[in-house]
Amino acid sequence: MPIPASMTATVLVAPHRFELQERPVPAPGDEDVLVRVRACGI
Repeated sequence: MPIPASMTATVLVAPHRFELQERPVPAPGDEDVLVRVRACGI
């Protein structure tokens, strides 16, 4: 499965204030693992 170029991230922008933002997918290093998350509850 190919790695997408961007992802949706929930970003804390101020105390008690979150925004959904499109962010580039980080490139994993030699000793890293990239995990796809389908759903998350906060």
